[in-house]
Amino acid sequence: MATYKQYSNSKGKFWEVKAYLGLDEETGKQVQISKRGFKTKKQAVDYYKQRQNLFDSDLDLQNNSLNVEQLYHEWLDQYKLDVQKSTLRVTMTNFKLHILPSLGKIKIDKLKTRTIQNLVNEWHKRYKKHKEIFNLLKRLMKYAVTMDYIFTNPCDKVIIPKKKIEYYSPSRDRDFYNKDELEEFLRILEKSNKPMWYCFFRILAFTGLRRGEALALTWNDINFKESTLSVNKSLSRGNDGLYIGRPKNESSIRTIGIDQNTLSVIHQWKKKQAQEFLKLGQNLLSSDQFLFRKADINFPINQSAPRNFLYRFCKSNELPMINIHGFRHTHCSLLFESGVPIKEVMERLGHADIQTTMNIYTHVTPQSREKSANKFAKYVNF
Repeated sequence: MATYKQYSNSKGKFWEVKAYLGLDEETGKQVQISKRGFKTKKQAVDYYKQRQNLFDSDLDLQNNSLNVEQLYHEWLDQYKLDVQKSTLRVTMTNFKLHILPSLGKIKIDKLKTRTIQNLVNEWHKRYKKHKEIFNLLKRLMKYAVTMDYIFTNPCDKVIIPKKKIEYYSPSRDRDFYNKDELEEFLRILEKSNKPMWYCFFRILAFTGLRRGEALALTWNDINFKESTLSVNKSLSRGNDGLYIGRPKNESSIRTIGIDQNTLSVIHQWKKKQAQEFLKLGQNLLSSDQFLFRKADINFPINQSAPRNFLYRFCKSNELPMINIHGFRHTHCSLLFESGVPIKEVMERLGHADIQTTMNIYTHVTPQSREKSANKFAKYVNF
């Protein structure tokens, strides 16, 4: 119900309106408006109708704007339709740990660039993957713009710090082996009577497969006649646990060549695995058996098993410690060192674009840098 009243002041005659719009669903309080300065009663009536319509359709910005956490849950319903379970799990973890605790209760129309900038600066000091966290927030706010909840994205003007920070790492300063280190690692591992692990790490080092890709290998992925290995699935972790899904991207689906020594290692493990499971009364004739499977069911060993074994093995043998992904770095570095063209490296590793290969895998050994310098000096010859 609205009331209108005409009043006068030194500037002339004007109209004012006072009205009760309804109850705020969040607070339970009455929402009322009062505005003066209309030159005609019609202007006052039109204003009231506009505000009442906004209130009735839940579009009143002051009382009905979403906060960041509410927007996140709405956006997540759409986002989960486009990504794999493993990606969804990482995204949800980043929001839960880094974004929502600081910004969750802020209304999206009140979220300022300055607030985000301060948070990004703090992320930069603490987290190596601060850009990844920021990009998730930026994507969320872009959704808010697309849905017409806000007019501009407050993340657009945020400055990402460029200064490099030395983040603490329990491993050494480079996360890959050079040729001699890899040779020593595999030599000791071969003699340790751990045939499954020797096969697993030989595959990582000589093919550049990701951990999930290697753990998801089945025997029908190995073509002993053609000396090839097919990558067509990956072991990943979602909110409901481990599952076999598609590789990281379309370019990750690939068939790569295997050298004869590595192929021989794989063949020896196949025979050894069959012998071990035959003792348990299991016949492994099916081609869909996993190379690195559990004893009781045909499903890959846990994702953490390779890391745990690697840590214990390197520590007990006093070997340099790298993480599992470091073997992919190692393979890439040695490919470059051996002179393989970058296009072939990109395809072998299953990268979506050549920039990824250049940005992430520019690790070259001192021997390779020296070799490049000598090649250049020999070429120019002056």
